[in-house]
Amino acid sequence: MKLLPSILLCFAILATGCTKSGTKEEEPDNGEPPVVYAHGTPAGDLVKKTIGAAGGTLFSKDNTLKIEVPAGALAANTEISVQAVTNTLPGSPGPSYRLLPENIKFTKPVKLTFQYTDRHLDSTSADALYLAFQSADGVWQFMPNTNLNTTARTLSVETTHFSDWAPYALYWLRADPASVLVTKTSTVWIYTAIDKYKAHADSRPIAIRREQVLQNSGNIRNWKLSGAGTLTPDTRFAWYRAPAKVPTPNTVTVSVDIYNFIPPGVIPGRGATGKLILFSKIKVVDEVYFSGTVNGTEIFCIDQHHKYIPGGGMNISGTIRENLGFSIVVDHVTKPVVKKHYEWFTPDKGGTATAVYCTFKAPVNVIGKTFYSKCDENGTVEEYMKSSGDLYIEEVENIGGIEYITGKLTGTFYPQIMCGPGAAQHFELYFRTKNMQ
Repeated sequence: MKLLPSILLCFAILATGCTKSGTKEEEPDNGEPPVVYAHGTPAGDLVKKTIGAAGGTLFSKDNTLKIEVPAGALAANTEISVQAVTNTLPGSPGPSYRLLPENIKFTKPVKLTFQYTDRHLDSTSADALYLAFQSADGVWQFMPNTNLNTTARTLSVETTHFSDWAPYALYWLRADPASVLVTKTSTVWIYTAIDKYKAHADSRPIAIRREQVLQNSGNIRNWKLSGAGTLTPDTRFAWYRAPAKVPTPNTVTVSVDIYNFIPPGVIPGRGATGKLILFSKIKVVDEVYFSGTVNGTEIFCIDQHHKYIPGGGMNISGTIRENLGFSIVVDHVTKPVVKKHYEWFTPDKGGTATAVYCTFKAPVNVIGKTFYSKCDENGTVEEYMKSSGDLYIEEVENIGGIEYITGKLTGTFYPQIMCGPGAAQHFELYFRTKNMQ
């Protein structure tokens, strides 16, 4: 989620128009069409249930999404299913789910409820969250009438159709880079994927455009830094400079306020305060690092490096302690590796990268890997399911003849068991390693 076109901040400007003084002002529509995004691929277990005229409830495998079918919504018994899929929606802080059958028509609205956690608020705010769906043509649309319950920490909508659904943030804050070397700088931007939309009285779904940097400086205020280093605001963005030594803790937080992000009354229950606070975390690191979180626990490696494998491949390693760490194998690459994202591998579907969380000494104990086997009732493997997320190589440098690579890996570790996902662990890891060859 790195483009810089102009965009007016006020969400419903269009019907009301908004300037810094609050006077009405009609803005021309730039005519940019919605973006067609690829549909996601399966990234978790499919959960299914037969529901009939009496109605029923179904949860996703991770219990994040709840589907409530009311009595009378279906005339006959129908198999309803939900499955996590890779998320292609920009500005989405959480997983995407495929609800089937896609062509089903309910005679009464079905209620979808998404349970958000602190992890979904890493770069945005609950006030900016909505639910969105992807239509058959690949266009994502968000629901302005999404109900936000900050006490229960839920987003909910009513719908009469099934498709791919995901949480969506109107605005999010991103530091580039998210990990910064001591004394170096990172630029923090506000991103959005909305455009100059008219506010509809019937709260109809709104198509999502490409992600872009927010440009209306009149509504951006109060850049703040919590932690070591310095922050230099420049209205639309801010520069963060890391201190000369890695602080403890080594994560700092940048925040900013957006005013009039949705004028009061345009979307019922939204924008009443007229202010949105966004947060973004930045890690301060040394020349090389490998750190992040696994299942919410902070991880710091004491050794990190990468090397090329004869025959075309690369291994990236991070050692937490003497006999525990991470090993990432990237197939079909040659030196120097190129900047791109590499999909997680499964034996039956292919892919490029595999990450393993394990002990290094024999006998090797695999704590988690980025795919698992799905079996039938007899224990026979039917297919392999890959983790959501990817490996991202974000920068490749040659300094004094030594190659450094910077990147991140996100997804889920699954335990080394024969069938099923087992006790899955979400991870988000960042690294800068140097070539040891």
